[in-house]
Amino acid sequence: MSAVKKVWAGARAHGEALRYLVFGVLTTLLNMVLYGLFQALFGYRAANSWGNVLDNILCILFAYATNRRFVFGSHTRGRAAAVEFGRFVGCRLGTMLLDTAIMAAVGNGLALWGQAAVQTVLDGLFGGALWGAVALWQGGGGAVDHPAAALALWGLGVKAFSNVLVIVLNYLFSKLLIFRDPARRGPQ
Repeated sequence: MSAVKKVWAGARAHGEALRYLVFGVLTTLLNMVLYGLFQALFGYRAANSWGNVLDNILCILFAYATNRRFVFGSHTRGRAAAVEFGRFVGCRLGTMLLDTAIMAAVGNGLALWGQAAVQTVLDGLFGGALWGAVALWQGGGGAVDHPAAALALWGLGVKAFSNVLVIVLNYLFSKLLIFRDPARRGPQ
């Protein structure tokens, strides 16, 4: 069997998980972009508090629409659709609380430690060579405010870590609690 046929067979066998991965990555990207936008517009602490809640709400709505239609092929209508949506939102609110707790405890609570750690790594391990890339990431090629950039990178790293935990839990909740009734789902 050729490599392409093996990949195609694997994709067909694990289609739901692959679709969840694709739309999970898109939801995570949306979450990270909104986090970065809120951080740039409203500051670090706001992005880790009310901004985190707002970006999670927007991502919950995006994730429900994509999971219902493209991942799990749900065809529920009426009351059953309302129950499905309620379960989805309930589970996602639970993982949003986890994300919010991680951002508050680790993102904000350990911000000074994280900022120092990131700055030490970028200065010491890489001899400061990555600060140019950080300057481009911050939207310019000029001088880099090392402490502010290190804090922003710390927050982004914490957000990425939190997203990994949230994605795993959300898949389990979706698979086991929300979209579990195969009679209401379309063809795989």
